[in-house]
Amino acid sequence: MAEVKNNQFTQEEVQNIIKQVLDEVIGLSPYNYADSLTWNKQAVEQITKRLVALNRPYKYIVNSSLLQIGNGTGMNVSTISYWNKATDQSWQYRWETKNMLVVVYVYALATS
Repeated sequence: MAEVKNNQFTQEEVQNIIKQVLDEVIGLSPYNYADSLTWNKQAVEQITKRLVALNRPYKYIVNSSLLQIGNGTGMNVSTISYWNKATDQSWQYRWETKNMLVVVYVYALATS
């Protein structure tokens, strides 16, 4: 278990990866439903790829919700997990532009 502890992520590290990917994939693009399908897919793929490239002893789950902002748009999300609190980790990141909101959840499950 000590080995996993030394390899744990910091919140800042994960949030930086998510922000960089969303800035690259979506940037300042205006919301477009057709494009949002591609952006969402590319974002979760790139976030996962960058986490895996860090070669840490985890399996990853990356979930992204992208929605258009305006006209009273609202969103409630809830999540729960049953896992090893000593080794498994999760993070949430909110990324927003003037016309869209993206909420990304990353779960890292220790493999050892």
